[in-house]
Parts: sequence; C-alpha cells; structure tokens
Amino acid sequence: MTDDEINAVVSELLHRRYGDIGFERSTVKSEEDFDGSSILRVTARFNNMDLPANRLIDARHDIRSELIRRGEERFVFLTSKFPHAATIDVDLE
Repeated sequence: MTDDEINAVVSELLHRRYGDIGFERSTVKSEEDFDGSSILRVTARFNNMDLPANRLIDARHDIRSELIRRGEERFVFLTSKFPHAATIDVDLE
C-alpha cells in the first residue's frame, strides 16, 4: 500500500472512532528504521488534550489490526499530537 492509501484507511478509522474526542487529521510517512527495515510513521492530530489514555491505546490496536487485515504488515509507529503539548510516541507491534 502507498502512504496515501494507508492514510486514507487510518484517517477514516480514526475519524469514525475518535472524532468525538477531537481527532482532526492524520499523516503517514514510509521510513526505514535503524536496521533498514521498512516502517510506517503515523501522526494523529487531536484538537483537545482531554483524550482518555485507554482510547489512545485502543487507537494503536485498531490501526494495526485494520492494516494487517488489508495486507499491510510493516511495523507502525503512532505519534499523537495535541495543541500546546509534548508529543507522545506509541510503538505498535
């Protein structure tokens, strides 16, 4: 899958499941990790800082499960960005 195809899947999934708690948009970028393996870096932007941690954890599982279902097996790194806050990185297995 291309980055744009993956982002369309990720964005639709996150809007459907997390729009009520401030999900705005996502971006996806293919990269290589430290040992040369292909990975996906997903950034999810939220407009509100009151995101329950358990729902953020669920987001990583939802993204990974949906991409695997569609045949995409690259490792995913999820970064969540909030207004006026530090970045939170979540590794997906």
